[in-house]
Amino acid sequence: MDQKIKVLLEQANQVYPGTVMTRVGQDHDGQLRVDRVQQSALADRLLIEVPDQTEADFVLGNELLKLILSLNGIVPQIYFALTFNDEKLDQQLIAIASRLHKVVLHAITYDQLAKQGFLTAETAQAYFAGVQDELTVENAKVDGEHLWRLLTLLDAQVFLATMVKNDLGETAQKWSDQLAQDYPQANAVAVKLVEPIMVADLKDSRQIRQQIVRLFTAVDESLAAVELPTVNANQYVTLTPVLSQRQLDGPVTNVYEIFHSEMTDFQTKEKAYVGIGKQDQQNTFVVTPPENEADRPKFFTELYQTSVKDLLTQLKLPYILRQ
Repeated sequence: MDQKIKVLLEQANQVYPGTVMTRVGQDHDGQLRVDRVQQSALADRLLIEVPDQTEADFVLGNELLKLILSLNGIVPQIYFALTFNDEKLDQQLIAIASRLHKVVLHAITYDQLAKQGFLTAETAQAYFAGVQDELTVENAKVDGEHLWRLLTLLDAQVFLATMVKNDLGETAQKWSDQLAQDYPQANAVAVKLVEPIMVADLKDSRQIRQQIVRLFTAVDESLAAVELPTVNANQYVTLTPVLSQRQLDGPVTNVYEIFHSEMTDFQTKEKAYVGIGKQDQQNTFVVTPPENEADRPKFFTELYQTSVKDLLTQLKLPYILRQ
């Protein structure tokens, strides 16, 4: 393990409420796959395990940086409080939304790793070997693999943009041309959707959140344009809010509208009602009203007049104070 990764591990242990440990496996297939990382928790210990040695420092560093950003309250997190009562569908949506969330996070972490010397031409070779192994070459018509190509290529475009930003433009151009040749349709969409992320101020939690919400929306628009089912992450995924003190102190009605959802509250198994941001239309919390419908008008009246801070505290949901 590189000394700089050891420093990141120490930083993670300073903010994690327990002990963070790492382990790297013995395989070496020449592919950098950030999605192969596994995390497992036992009591107060968190094990981050990388099964393959290929560019393991990059993979470990990426995971540690994301953990630190999360624990320091910089990056809005995603939660899954709703269910379609279809485990396979739920797992698919969770996987998709998680990958979209990571696309924005990787615009931060890849850049940090590049600045510390962990992104090289060899790193790129391993990364794009993983991309090519994961994806089939596109056909002329949009097929059932389009969404999965798009998810992979969104991350790849963040990786390429990071290379350009860190003086690896010539190598990046080579891989950019290859992606455009192999996956022209999905890659064109990925290029378009990643551009706003790479120019946003990702030191600002509010802008990070805006980019996550924008990506959720834009991916659905791109899928609808080719007549594929949408993900609807704006409704399905609960995203940590970034709020001003004034918004926190004010009533719920100032910031959110509460809608009945077709989905079910995962914990209570009752009909779910979702708190949607008036400005960004993103799921921020889920509530379950009383079973007795006669009690619901009073419940919602009182809920709308509750301060946002009190509601989030009652629901045990974190929030980020806007600076």
